[in-house]
Amino acid sequence: MTVTGYRWLFALSGAAILASCGTRDPTTLGRPPVVQSYSPHERDLTAFVGDTLVFSLDAVDPDRDPLRASFALDGKTDWEGARWTYVVEDTGLTTVRGTVSDGEFTSYIEWSLERLAAVNFPPVIDAFEPIEPNPTLIIGNGMDFAVLASDPDLDPLSYTFTVDDSVVADSRQFHYLATSLGTKLVRARASDGERSVTHDWTLRVTLEPDTIAPAEVQITHVETGVEPGEFLLEWTAVGRDGMEGLASSYLVRTAPWPILTEDDWVRGSARLNVPPPAQPGETMTMTVGGLQPARLTYVAVRAIDDFGNISPLGPAPSVVTRGMRISGFVLDGQTGAPIPNATVTLGSRTVTTDATGAWEMTELPPVNDNLAAHDELTTDVGAYFDMSMPYVVTHLDVVRLYLLPNLPLQTTYYSDFLQFFRSMTDVAGIPYGTQQRRWELPINLYVRPYTKEGLDYRATIVRVAGEFDAILGRHVFNVVSTGVTTGVETSCEDEVPRDYYDVTEWTSDWYPSKAVIKFRTAYTPIYENVLARTARHELGHSLGLNHSSDPEHTMVGGITTQVDTFAVDEVRVIECLYTLPRGFDTRRFNRN
Repeated sequence: MTVTGYRWLFALSGAAILASCGTRDPTTLGRPPVVQSYSPHERDLTAFVGDTLVFSLDAVDPDRDPLRASFALDGKTDWEGARWTYVVEDTGLTTVRGTVSDGEFTSYIEWSLERLAAVNFPPVIDAFEPIEPNPTLIIGNGMDFAVLASDPDLDPLSYTFTVDDSVVADSRQFHYLATSLGTKLVRARASDGERSVTHDWTLRVTLEPDTIAPAEVQITHVETGVEPGEFLLEWTAVGRDGMEGLASSYLVRTAPWPILTEDDWVRGSARLNVPPPAQPGETMTMTVGGLQPARLTYVAVRAIDDFGNISPLGPAPSVVTRGMRISGFVLDGQTGAPIPNATVTLGSRTVTTDATGAWEMTELPPVNDNLAAHDELTTDVGAYFDMSMPYVVTHLDVVRLYLLPNLPLQTTYYSDFLQFFRSMTDVAGIPYGTQQRRWELPINLYVRPYTKEGLDYRATIVRVAGEFDAILGRHVFNVVSTGVTTGVETSCEDEVPRDYYDVTEWTSDWYPSKAVIKFRTAYTPIYENVLARTARHELGHSLGLNHSSDPEHTMVGGITTQVDTFAVDEVRVIECLYTLPRGFDTRRFNRN
């Protein structure tokens, strides 16, 4: 008989103490409910008195126990059920908790709600005519004035027009007929009954029309701006009549096509926030924004005088608006070391990392595409498996990309390291999809004292917990002397059919907050090594490891482990798991 055979014989003769680990086994009982989705998705809410909010939960129970849902406001249960409509009646900061319970365990989601007194915001003027703030009108002629406003509170609006403080209309527009000479103040007012907003025109009524237009505006400088979608613009100010006097205002228009004719000008987009006129010959500057990033744009500037005469259309230069930027590093998923000469692609853009693993892409247009990294140019697997994920660039993003090393395997139960790593770390929807939800190190560990026939269970478990420091090269389990509010606790119980690890509480964003490892009381001094193996196995679960199919592994499932140390393959999985950021989706990795 082989040595391995003797080991199995010894293990099977151990009778009851060799029952398999119950973590994630179908027979495991007493697991808490899992909240699969909830609404509102935002956890910090603001509402006003009189608003109506709808809270809902969707949960399942891993043990298929019936669930009861409820909602509580500041600890007081207000509603039984999975959906609650709440009408805000008071002000102040409060907490809404949605809870699901199977009668033994509970899971919950909390919202922080700031309730404010209703604020009546003033209306906002969205458009007006004429655009010219200082129009001129020949006596005996007429001019149309109009304004359009909106209310942030969606209150109905009323409009009035006044000329020199006399009400002349109670509508959004009116026609003014000039019957006397002089300067008139035309004011439009939009009101919600409590708050109002106004827009003024200074109208000059004269006898003689002015037919002299401002001079052609010369754009002297245009360059890419600072923020995405911006460019910087400079031009020389002109006068009201050619280069004489002060122009009334300037119009700036942009287009993705050359602005060569009046039709091109009319089709262009008017830009807001044009600076007030300067004296003829002075330089005027403007930052033009709100455009598509990294886009070729043409710009033209024209001046208007008091009579609405507009300057001739001058040369309209082109400029590329500022694009967005994304940068980051490509790092080894086992060691965190930089990977030089790796290739990063985003849509059609490709860059190569430098000696520090750094990469950067600049002057990007709006991008919603696939972000990928790989270390080889062929479709074969190189020193690393490839990584890819959907990505939306927002500007100045810094993204760390991790490549999982293509490490050789000692086990023959898996085809390659990627398959083994995924099998050992993919949470597969328990409860947060494919994103691993491991603890942050160090993990608080409270080991309850227990002794049987001279075997100190606590001492054995604490000794095993200390072994993990050497594996990861840092402190892993912080052994404490009292119960924990966040961390892992152990207990030894006579009625437990098998040793198991289970998360009993989760954070609001579904990281483990509190967990328990329950050990059977079947171990005696001659089986101290079996207790140590079991503790090693269950503490491996607490680190985020699933069961392995290899009987030579500490994390083997279905039977009690027969080895006293983690295999090299298992150690490498642990190293990768705690090098990758928390919440990393292992399914981002692929073979080519």
